[in-house]
Amino acid sequence: MILIYTHHITPRVSYAMDLVFGQILKTAFQLTDHQEDFLSSPLPKMAYTSIHQKCDVFIQSDNLLFESDIKSKIIEAEIDVIDFPKFFKSNSSDFLGYDIFAMTFYFASRYEEYLNSDLDEHQRFKAECSIAYQYNCLRIPFLNSAIQQFSEKLNHYYPSLKFHQREFNFVSTIDIDNAFAFAHKGLKRNIGGLLKDVFSLKLNQVTQRIVSNLNEEKDPYNTFQFINTLSKETQTQLQYFVLIGDYSKYDKNPHYQSNGFRKLLKKLSNDHTMGLHPSYESFNDIEKIELEKQRLENIIEKKVTSARCHFLRVKFPETYRAFIQAGITDDYTMIYASESGFRSGLCTPYPWFDLQKNEPTSLMIHPSTIMEGTLRDYNGYNVEQANQFIDQLLRTVKKQGGEFVSVWHNDSFVSTQKEWIDVYKRSLILSKQNIDYK
Repeated sequence: MILIYTHHITPRVSYAMDLVFGQILKTAFQLTDHQEDFLSSPLPKMAYTSIHQKCDVFIQSDNLLFESDIKSKIIEAEIDVIDFPKFFKSNSSDFLGYDIFAMTFYFASRYEEYLNSDLDEHQRFKAECSIAYQYNCLRIPFLNSAIQQFSEKLNHYYPSLKFHQREFNFVSTIDIDNAFAFAHKGLKRNIGGLLKDVFSLKLNQVTQRIVSNLNEEKDPYNTFQFINTLSKETQTQLQYFVLIGDYSKYDKNPHYQSNGFRKLLKKLSNDHTMGLHPSYESFNDIEKIELEKQRLENIIEKKVTSARCHFLRVKFPETYRAFIQAGITDDYTMIYASESGFRSGLCTPYPWFDLQKNEPTSLMIHPSTIMEGTLRDYNGYNVEQANQFIDQLLRTVKKQGGEFVSVWHNDSFVSTQKEWIDVYKRSLILSKQNIDYK
């Protein structure tokens, strides 16, 4: 137990302390704004306030956690970076030289994404506009690293203070954007596709379309048995996210009433967790999230409590508020499309803080780590570069006892992607190896 004094207990202060001590360091803490009780207490203690207290562990507080609104804050770190950039530098010789709680809150809450209006063509916040990208720390969970160093320094002053090591966890997630290339797409879509293939002289595709509609097992995107087998052989946790919205330019799964599609989803849900993949169109029509969730639950006859937005289109705070209202408890959207790494600076699950309402929520955010489309299509990595990059991130997340969430799509397991399938298989195997990453 550590006793923490602050001059004013706010929702942001409580959230930041819980995130650092409760969620990541797994140790008990108590907040107080009674200075006399704090000074007389025999417990390990820390002062988090603006004026120096008679305490070995004093962190000079920035005003961020004592505010209730969203300000246009431009934050900076020192030019010479050691390990990771330190934001919210203090003006006094305090315990760390910077406000670790303001820094943790700022990045975990995605404060900067409420301020930046420079979006990409899909109305997404750009990785390249992020502070972490600009300071070259997007590829390290710098908040976890900062909190780890902080805990080690605390232990120097209070050897009796115990922090519990988290266990590394690897989760393979598969987004089902397009369960079948040709099967179960309906007569209209198949005839239109067939005519297009004929006029484009894609004769092999014409044959494949016909064969797939006669036997869905022959459909090139029906790779689920292979994916499930890999999961079973490597004893890897596997979770599917299903796009079940109405057909649109970017939403191209079979119709949710298709018997073949429904049969597939029901079968997959028998052995694996199934989450919602809110449609591209739900971004501008938030009520569709609840509708699509109900569709999926009716098909698999199970509660759906996790989600990852299609195209990673998340709008703060609307999307997450809609998740909470619909009964979604766990989100896996926290990753950029164009850059893998740590969008929030964390590799551990944590609760979402609603900045506009200035209150913590029950929605747990699971930062995703890598996506095959990012490495292959956005970054143009070859398989050797992809393997090296995944190795690096695996080592980092293992060292922090974090959760490594990989994002792949069922249509990436087609025969023409053999080398990338090997990248996926290698990551599953490496995740199980007991290597000293310290």
